[in-house]
Amino acid sequence: MRRVAQCLAGSELGSIAKFRFRRLLRRIRPFLPARPDWARIREASGDAFPGVGEAGARVLVATGTGSHWSMSGFESVLAAALRLRGHHVEVLLCDGVLPACQECDLGLFPGGRLLAEGAGPLCGTCFAPASRMFGELDVPVRTYGEYLSSADRQEIGALVEATLDADIPRVSWKGVPVGEHAVAGALRFYGCGSLDGEPFGNDVARQYLRAAMYTAAVIARLLSEHRYDVAVFHHGIYVPQGAVGDVCRQRGVRVVNWSPAYRDRSYLFSHGDSYHKTMIDEPTEQWSGFEWSKEKAAKLLAYLESRRSGGNDWISFQRQGEGEAAKLLKELQIAPTRPVVGLLTNVMWDAQLHFRANAFASMLDWLLFTIDHFARRPDVELIIRVHPAEVLGTVKSRQRVEDEIRSRWRELPANIHVVGPDDPKNTYTLMGACDTVLVYGTKMAIELPCWGIPVVIAGEAWARGKGFTTDVSSAAEYEAILSRLPSGRRLADEIVERARVYAYHLFFRRMIPVKFARKHRYLVPFAYEVSSLAALAPGADPGLDVICDGVLSGSPFVFES
Repeated sequence: MRRVAQCLAGSELGSIAKFRFRRLLRRIRPFLPARPDWARIREASGDAFPGVGEAGARVLVATGTGSHWSMSGFESVLAAALRLRGHHVEVLLCDGVLPACQECDLGLFPGGRLLAEGAGPLCGTCFAPASRMFGELDVPVRTYGEYLSSADRQEIGALVEATLDADIPRVSWKGVPVGEHAVAGALRFYGCGSLDGEPFGNDVARQYLRAAMYTAAVIARLLSEHRYDVAVFHHGIYVPQGAVGDVCRQRGVRVVNWSPAYRDRSYLFSHGDSYHKTMIDEPTEQWSGFEWSKEKAAKLLAYLESRRSGGNDWISFQRQGEGEAAKLLKELQIAPTRPVVGLLTNVMWDAQLHFRANAFASMLDWLLFTIDHFARRPDVELIIRVHPAEVLGTVKSRQRVEDEIRSRWRELPANIHVVGPDDPKNTYTLMGACDTVLVYGTKMAIELPCWGIPVVIAGEAWARGKGFTTDVSSAAEYEAILSRLPSGRRLADEIVERARVYAYHLFFRRMIPVKFARKHRYLVPFAYEVSSLAALAPGADPGLDVICDGVLSGSPFVFES
């Protein structure tokens, strides 16, 4: 639905028609299949929730953005499953307090509407339907408005107004890096990697700064008045989730973050922080100690082969119709005898957080550095594959990699080739023809070594530190490695096996399958089909059992099939 609304924002429809259509779409969101009909489910099944015993945990589902139905719908299923296990569950929802949040983007708020109206046009179809959904489960709903005083608003308003534009990214309030969350939220709003040139950029960032501070104040007061053993909420970054996590960690409340995973009907849960960070630091013993076998290797390779087209995934940016490597190289006018190095970009606005191991300040800096190097190396061909999510993702990128390259290079050297995000050439086939692949943060850094292809990581890719990639932490180190390319070698067998062990761990152990989730093609990406409460009870769904055990006891979110 967000995609439809964003398309409308750039169409020839009049402004009144566009507004009415977006309003209609927002109104029907609660009735989409991502929202389980708990009243019907409970009535049809006749199942009742058990009481909460003294040993029951207190769980806060800090979903915040109720109108993100793919997420809040899943969290309602999780809340029901936790209640069935005899634990106390409460939900925290924004009731229209935040002036900006993850649900806002430029397609829904063109021009200066976010500044003039705040998130208000979305709030009416966000809080009330989500509150009703959780109410059907008899889950208490706490609201932002209950825990944000007028004094808080005045104090935060004065601080925000006194903050210089240049200082916004560095603002820390009561120990919470609200400036980082604000900038990440504003970049996502605009779908770009920089606010430079955006006419309202700094003002939108200021809206997100205010929202991040409001969130921090709300969570701090809530945790002062109520005790929770664990807080569960999706993603763990942006606004409001990033600030929620920071305050919970400050107050000693265990944090669980989650997100839909790549493999069909699966989810990725992490302890303590967003998976963007925890997957990089995951202890080696957690993924290298399980029993490896020929059967697991065959299962993994079959799955990796399917990822060329996304046939077994519900999140995929690959398209059907791959070609032979030689054919694709010919289309790029690369002779088959020439050495080729590949480069894979990320979407520039996505997950713009601080990571300690990055060799460059940004992905764009890394990309331009690499182009400068190979511009001096006419002996090597460089294929730059722009991430298809620039045009296929939920939030379309308005800062395109190709535009940034062309703004600095009117004409690229003949040995540098850019494959655009909407080019149907298959990324896997292209990279398979390369001597080495350079990445910043893409998860293909995990897959390519499984086929013996060397990978060099300059950013925060999950493969970093796992022992099957070359990881760099400075521009000088990166330059030295580039100077030694091409290597003319594939990875040694023991390195390939190590990569496959980790890939199996990621795709089949960390990505936890559940029975009730379904891929959905229209308006929402995921649907949830729950036949009865009994389908969520202990023992009915092994994946859901792993998730609930991890939430309640802190056990690893690892699915042993």
